[in-house]
Amino acid sequence: MIKFIRKFQLLILVVGGSLLMVVFLLQPILTRLSPSAQKQKIATLNDGTTITRGDLDRARAAITLLGRSNPQALGPMVQGGLGLTSESDRAAALHWIMLADHARNAGLIGEAGDGQAWIPIIAERLAQSFVENEARSGRIQSMEQYEQLMNEARAQYIDLINRSAQNAAGSMNGKMEDVYRTLAEARGMYRMMSGLVTLPAYSDAGAIAAAERLYDAVAVDAVLIKASTISSGIEDPSEEQLQSFFEQYRDQQASENEFGIGYVQPTRIQLGWITLDLNMFMNAVKVDRVELSKMWQQDRATYPGDFASEKFELERKYREDQANNMMVEADRIIRSQVLAKTNGIPNREGILQLPDDWETRYPKLDEIASTLTERLNDKFDMSLPTIEVNLIGDRWLNQNDITMLDGVGNSIYQVGSRQIPMMALPQFFELEEANKTGLDVQPLLPIVDHAAVDELGNRYYAMVLDVRTAGPSDNIDDAGREQVVSDYKSLKAFELLQTRADELVGLVESNGDLASAIDAVMAMSPDASSDRPSALSQILVRKNSIAPGRITSFVDPNLNDEAFRDAVLEAAGDLDPLVDPEAVSADPIAVGVALPASRSLALARLIAPRPLTLEEYRLRASQAIQQSAGLELMESGYLETNPFSFESLSERYGLEILVSEDDENM
Repeated sequence: MIKFIRKFQLLILVVGGSLLMVVFLLQPILTRLSPSAQKQKIATLNDGTTITRGDLDRARAAITLLGRSNPQALGPMVQGGLGLTSESDRAAALHWIMLADHARNAGLIGEAGDGQAWIPIIAERLAQSFVENEARSGRIQSMEQYEQLMNEARAQYIDLINRSAQNAAGSMNGKMEDVYRTLAEARGMYRMMSGLVTLPAYSDAGAIAAAERLYDAVAVDAVLIKASTISSGIEDPSEEQLQSFFEQYRDQQASENEFGIGYVQPTRIQLGWITLDLNMFMNAVKVDRVELSKMWQQDRATYPGDFASEKFELERKYREDQANNMMVEADRIIRSQVLAKTNGIPNREGILQLPDDWETRYPKLDEIASTLTERLNDKFDMSLPTIEVNLIGDRWLNQNDITMLDGVGNSIYQVGSRQIPMMALPQFFELEEANKTGLDVQPLLPIVDHAAVDELGNRYYAMVLDVRTAGPSDNIDDAGREQVVSDYKSLKAFELLQTRADELVGLVESNGDLASAIDAVMAMSPDASSDRPSALSQILVRKNSIAPGRITSFVDPNLNDEAFRDAVLEAAGDLDPLVDPEAVSADPIAVGVALPASRSLALARLIAPRPLTLEEYRLRASQAIQQSAGLELMESGYLETNPFSFESLSERYGLEILVSEDDENM
């Protein structure tokens, strides 16, 4: 055999080399002929359309871009979002594809410029929501404050959305045009959804009637007298009285009674977290002048000036890039430390099945932070102080408490198309079904598969230290003694206002103004002088709303109560719509309504009816029709099933899944 090989070795080498050359030349052809993973068929629709893995990936990318530039768009429809399904990332991508197809076929999706033009509109809506919430909380006292805060908030939201869009494009290795096209696609979907409420048609007479129902008003002078105005004059309860009061509401949610008092506690947690402060990382970077010079020489388009004039911007970019590199390395180090503790623990659908003795060997955040600091300093030749660790193990935190935590409280986990705020962590311990969010939240397990990120780019690696499930407060101190005492005195003050309501209404009618009634209220408490309620002049009370009118600049939202509106409209029911205000003043009409929800008493003196004018109708007709149409659709039951839900679209489109999620990921 050896002799044969020696005799024909040249021939063997030639033939073998030829075969290798053939294989080498065929490889690119074979690669092109082999099926691409992106072309894998995932699902079909009843019109014959095929949805591929590439289609899903593009939809996932669009959802991620939208979430980073306009997070509210990924919320439920009732909160102003698109209402994408939360069933899974793939289901959300399929939902996106069908919604986009629906809107595109209706001619509702524009080009990238349409998406860019949407940004100030989004900012306007967000600013209005923020400012109205501030108003409801009593932090705005005049129309001037309202308008100033509105202008400031609008500008800040525009800047925030633009920066988020730029960050989204950068993180996805895309361009701003990609973000704008995604926004345009989402805007088209919004147009389609909002168009639903314009389905009912209105004749001229119907439109006038709808506008009259919404905008016919009664002008009144009014005052909202809160129980807090006189609660300081209520004696402090004895321990027995306070305990009896606490027991009455101990097992109730605040929503279960008309006074909004309840001491059932939600699920609460104790929390710890590691903070990766992006600004601290940037400040710790040692600037290399040689590297700055290279950056300047290699990218003169970005840095057209001389080196000295561009040095500041070069240094900023260098620090930013190095800090991002540190963030990536820090993430790797943190994950590796946790993995060393969890390696070998069974994993079921992304959730670790922690052993019974986990409490004795779980990863400690301070140890992780210490090792992290040491390794980062070694790798990047820095002198970082020990990475910050916060541990809150001495009190229980509900969702609101978490929101109030500086930095981490406003951070968000981006898990595929889902955005999970840090404040939602307690909800994970209320899940009735298996956790399929993609976020493994368990006591004493650092959450490292994803980091929570705030708007400044800081990252947080959190760990739930302990959990206390929802239930009645254990005692007064658990509910908050100060809060229980305040509720007790507030309710007693409200009861006092109720008993004096007829007397106060009589004072308004006999004196023809609200001042005498307010004086009587102030006399109920020796300490009430510092909190004198202000009368509101000529506000407009309508069936579904209250407007400030021409004199008053701001109306407390608590006054906009259905019981108060109904009482005013009923009292004005027998008045001629065109009656002279002086005729009404000659025989004053007053109303007093107890409002348990805000624990307050509303007093009003009627001035005159203010029917809808022709000018107002022309201004408000479209808005009235839209509101009335929406109400009509709801009352008819048409919107009981959301026609744009994943289930409804899947049925109409005949969505048929060909490949399971597990098979897709193989």
